[in-house]
Amino acid sequence: MKKLHALFLFLTVLCLGFNSCQKDIVFVEGSGPGGTKPTTYTTKMSAKVDGVLVECEFAYAQPFTNQDGTKDIDINGLKNPQGFILSFQDFKGVGTYNAADLISSGTYIAGITNPYADAYYAETGTIKITTYNSKVIIGTFEFKAVNTDGAVKTITEGQFVITLEPIPGPTPGQGTSNMSAKVDGTSTNFVGQAGLVKSAALGNMMTIVGTNGVKALTVIIYNYKGNGTYDIDIDAQGSYNEDQSQTGSYASETGVKTGKLIITSSSTTTVKGTFEFVAPNMDTFLSTKKTITEGKFDLSYTTITM
Repeated sequence: MKKLHALFLFLTVLCLGFNSCQKDIVFVEGSGPGGTKPTTYTTKMSAKVDGVLVECEFAYAQPFTNQDGTKDIDINGLKNPQGFILSFQDFKGVGTYNAADLISSGTYIAGITNPYADAYYAETGTIKITTYNSKVIIGTFEFKAVNTDGAVKTITEGQFVITLEPIPGPTPGQGTSNMSAKVDGTSTNFVGQAGLVKSAALGNMMTIVGTNGVKALTVIIYNYKGNGTYDIDIDAQGSYNEDQSQTGSYASETGVKTGKLIITSSSTTTVKGTFEFVAPNMDTFLSTKKTITEGKFDLSYTTITM
């Protein structure tokens, strides 16, 4: 379930094409006499795809510690509509990893028009982690990947510098408070934005996201049809992130009805409605949950036709 939610988040961000700031990472390499000055790293990810450079507009990592103490991590880079995914299970830190096995893997996403033909999975290649600590993960990658039709993409000169610290989003003080909800009874305002993706393969997917610093509230309607009621999680998905930590992520369970979203007013550029849902912790070893009530939004949105 963790991997499915990670991929779903990746596709959601890719569809919306959010304008996300790249965060500078500053930490001291040495101190005292003879020590070096603090070094600043900028979060970034890039690679050449069949010789053409793709510089990601947004890059992030999702670390996860399992109950047995082993670590998994996903590294994602996006340049709408393209993306890279590097996945590791039983992650060991600095070292060289196979880009095409069950423990570590590389994937190139060419777009979102066709989920099968647009996904290229590595058959050969390597991922090298050169720096890893509590603040940053740095490395390089290259691999040859194929899709379900047998088409081949060659990924070369891949490199990334990814912060492992939370990246705050906009707060109502910095933008417009056009979305709000009670989280376990506590009223919280969000800066909301929305996007509609029309695709023969994906259907009409409406994504509504609100941020308040490190907090994020997301509702996704799988097959948007305008005004009406959508059951969560039958016709839509609801999720809440408290602090971008492993134990602070909550999402409705697919196929389990836990709430509803009602679109009360809509046009070709605006959407207004209410929502409520219960979301269990995405860490299945925890029994905690978040109850979202009195949610409401009044947003403009953009449409992408694939």
